Amino acid sequence: MMLLWLYVGSVLGLLAAIGGVVVAGVRRRAFQPFTTLELATAALLICLLHVAVVPWQIGLAKVPGLDALVFSIPYTAIVLLGLRLVPKPGTATLLICGQGLFGQLLGRGINPAWWPYYLWCALAVEILLLAVGSHLRTLAAMLAAGVIRGLLAYSYMYLILAPFLWQQFYAPWYVGLKIVMGMIGCGIGTVLAWRLAPAIEKATRQSSL
Repeated sequence: MMLLWLYVGSVLGLLAAIGGVVVAGVRRRAFQPFTTLELATAALLICLLHVAVVPWQIGLAKVPGLDALVFSIPYTAIVLLGLRLVPKPGTATLLICGQGLFGQLLGRGINPAWWPYYLWCALAVEILLLAVGSHLRTLAAMLAAGVIRGLLAYSYMYLILAPFLWQQFYAPWYVGLKIVMGMIGCGIGTVLAWRLAPAIEKATRQSSL
């Protein structure tokens, strides 16, 4: 019963946080519609994110600690590149939730119990983007976005979602290891995205001329 209330509390907190972000975005007039090109870019990135998740699904998760490190590098890099290519509020939600739903459609079917996990991961980035004006033009801002998503993703997964869905409980040292290795992977992925972003942005501008 405690697990149920913990999960329900996370959902209620999520709804309150979404409401706060929406109100803040409306007041700042931050929300803008996506163009067709931006949606096409997001769709491509969602496919790449799914490819990045596949190794974790087929066995990488069985490697203690290293799975979080290895998985986080490409996933974080792709998400942050997407935020550089489509610097608008809602992009993080579109990419993270889009990949999650896409993966469910290709996997065992739609499972709404996972949706709060996707939304919390996206919302953490959205809040940061509202704070910095939706532009990740500094390495510090990109590191903050990448590491915060990693911290929330692994904390929520091993402290709330796994115990609630599968009744799997992990030792504190194991949860700590996952979180730390995941955040290190997110940091590496952030630096990779930071290095690649200028060249990809330049190529994107040239292709649209």
